Amino acid sequence: MSATTDASMDRLALHGGRPVRDRPFPDRALFGEEAERLVVQTLRRGWLYGPGGPMMASLERRFAQLYGAAHAVACSSGTAAIHLALAALDFEPGSEIITAPITDAGTIVPIIYQHAVPVFVDVDEHYGMDPADIERKITDRTAAILAVHLFGSGSDMREICEVADRHGIAVLEDCSQAHVTRLDGRYLGRWGHVGAFSLQQSKHMTTGDGGVVITDDDAAAERMRLFRDKGWERGRHGARSYPMLGLNYRMTELQAAVGVPQIAGVRAIVERRASLGARLASRLAAVDGLRPHTPIPGCEHSYWLFAFEVDGWDAEGFAAALRAEGVPAAPGYTGKPIYECMSALAERRTFGSSGYPFSGGDGRPAVTYGPGLCPVAEGVLRRQVTVWPNEAFAEEDIDDLAAAIEKVATLLARAVSG
Repeated sequence: MSATTDASMDRLALHGGRPVRDRPFPDRALFGEEAERLVVQTLRRGWLYGPGGPMMASLERRFAQLYGAAHAVACSSGTAAIHLALAALDFEPGSEIITAPITDAGTIVPIIYQHAVPVFVDVDEHYGMDPADIERKITDRTAAILAVHLFGSGSDMREICEVADRHGIAVLEDCSQAHVTRLDGRYLGRWGHVGAFSLQQSKHMTTGDGGVVITDDDAAAERMRLFRDKGWERGRHGARSYPMLGLNYRMTELQAAVGVPQIAGVRAIVERRASLGARLASRLAAVDGLRPHTPIPGCEHSYWLFAFEVDGWDAEGFAAALRAEGVPAAPGYTGKPIYECMSALAERRTFGSSGYPFSGGDGRPAVTYGPGLCPVAEGVLRRQVTVWPNEAFAEEDIDDLAAAIEKVATLLARAVSG
């Protein structure tokens, strides 16, 4: 760890010292003149309804081209995108979906609403789903593996797809935090049967809220289009036809108008974030007691956020010290694994007092979730601190981040040893 004589490094700001950063970090600037033009054009057209609208059709076409997919289906959110992907499989109630313990509720809610049971596998040192644990937890009720790509890098889709192929199981990808991010030269979202993307405000490209699914499977794409539109088979004459049960997960024309011009630039955003994240990781590599998140070999890191683990210190206290230095920081990502955060899982608070689909019956045991289920993930979240650099940062902003993190680590270590 390098030493410094700067006066700001003598005492933590939390304890009355001068903070490293005394001005806000840059905000993102995502919506330019083209987005404004398309929004105004859409308003003047007077048609904001997504199905059949030119903006949504354009977004779907361009998104599919970006990923080299046969189909892209736009919807109202990332949660909806995952629900579309699951609904396309048409599995039986009580089926099991293998997924990750470190994720947002948006990954889990669609599983439960499809009357399926989430099965959580532990993570590896790169925070990806552990393929060996996936294989251990496959049963005759497993309908799919829902891989989660966390923080801007990927789970090991090479091994996960091999496991799935051996067992004849579908693979879905939650790419909400990993837009246009490559593993072995192939975009995440193009390894499994369906890739699901969130366009929520914090994502690499955003429509405020919104989602997209991509696939090469014609039948799956048609089921997903039906499912997002209440199961309505449009374009038929005579009585309406609703050949499948669906929900209203439609994207609007205004959302699509905001998203269309971002598609051409999202890869540049990812590359900029990758460069800045690598700079920060390099600066912190030699800091004792810190371990920055690293991607699996062969995978890019698009840094939806920057995560690192602290050894020997309380993550919440470390994050509080960083905030005092002028760096927005939080302990962990979800704080605890999602199976401890959601009462639907931890307490079986689902549909009325039934506890369904976790209450057992029909010869199946009740499902319980709790501490100890994924010990590696639980340990990671106890030690983890997250910060939020973005593509608008300059190199000097990254250097301020690094200086603040190094300062906190240095002075906390000094306090412990002294």
